[in-house]
Amino acid sequence: MNAPFLYDYLMKLQHYLSWQREKIIKLEKKIAKLENELMDIRKRPQTTIEKIEYKFDQLKVETLEGTLNIGLTPSGAETIEDFAVSPEKVIIPQPQPIMFRNIQTKVNDYLTNECKDILKNIEERYSHQLDDTYRQFILQDIGRQVDERIRFYIQQKMNNGQIPASDSSKELEDEICEKVKRDIEQSLELFIKHLPKEG
Repeated sequence: MNAPFLYDYLMKLQHYLSWQREKIIKLEKKIAKLENELMDIRKRPQTTIEKIEYKFDQLKVETLEGTLNIGLTPSGAETIEDFAVSPEKVIIPQPQPIMFRNIQTKVNDYLTNECKDILKNIEERYSHQLDDTYRQFILQDIGRQVDERIRFYIQQKMNNGQIPASDSSKELEDEICEKVKRDIEQSLELFIKHLPKEG
């Protein structure tokens, strides 16, 4: 695992979260201002709107395509790199879907059932207390990158001739699963370790 790229990813995530926090504060101020304006409007005499017409003569939507990035910077802006850091996209050959799905199921189960406690232990170790929303954001962000990391390790084994095209070895599945889990734990630890101290 390439530590400098992982560190860059974690720092970008921290910067994004700081930016998001500032944005929330600004939005809260705007909401307070709008509430005051609404109170002023309610005090004024009311006017009645008789009729509103909308015309959509030329509107035609056949398909809706694209990507919705919630919690990440928009396309074209600086993006957060994968914690998996691999310079090229790795495509797994078709004969391995069973192995991929088996590993994916195990890793997703690990993320759902064990990672929250692991993250809390790391927080205690580095004296950082995160709220549940922040924890969920971090785990969801890592969860979106797990599939590519699994493909990376399977491709690595295939390139080394360790996975025959028709094989879905339990030992190899467990080995790759453990590597992905270790990557996740290292990512969480590095991220928490480099969070700025409050106050």
